[in-house]
Amino acid sequence: MVALTAILLILGGVFAAAPLFKRASKGLERVMVALGLLIGIAIFVVAIDAALNLNYLGTNLLPASTAFPYASYTLVVMAVLGLLLFSRPLRNVRWASLIALGVGILAAAGIHSFLGVSSNIVLGVVFLIVLLIVYTLLRFVEDILEFIGTVLAFAPIAVIIGLVSIYFGIMTYGV
Repeated sequence: MVALTAILLILGGVFAAAPLFKRASKGLERVMVALGLLIGIAIFVVAIDAALNLNYLGTNLLPASTAFPYASYTLVVMAVLGLLLFSRPLRNVRWASLIALGVGILAAAGIHSFLGVSSNIVLGVVFLIVLLIVYTLLRFVEDILEFIGTVLAFAPIAVIIGLVSIYFGIMTYGV
């Protein structure tokens, strides 16, 4: 199953280098970013399975630490690559607003269902309080993730991460 990790690293490295293709074709870059999102999700799944030893995808997803000089860093490379590929297209979506709205609606609906409160004023106040608390907490997290995504999506850094990922993929595939 090391081959799965190697293939994902090589594909992820190619998709991470999407800024190189911006000059050739804007459409090609957009396709690579969209496919990179899917590869990023797959890399996260494989990295989580390997890190937690869940063995849903197989037993040996990572190369042995003696396979090549930097093999022990494969999981770190996978995490950074997955974050880069996942955050690039979704960086401008306001997750805090969407999640806070959903949690606020669920809180108001839960109070209405479980406690039998039917006053629109009480439900509206509960909705607003929960919405503001959740939004405030998640906005801070969103700002941190946006900063990390911006740094990782900077073209020279993305290309370096892509090349390192391709190196790790080739070395892992050679094991």
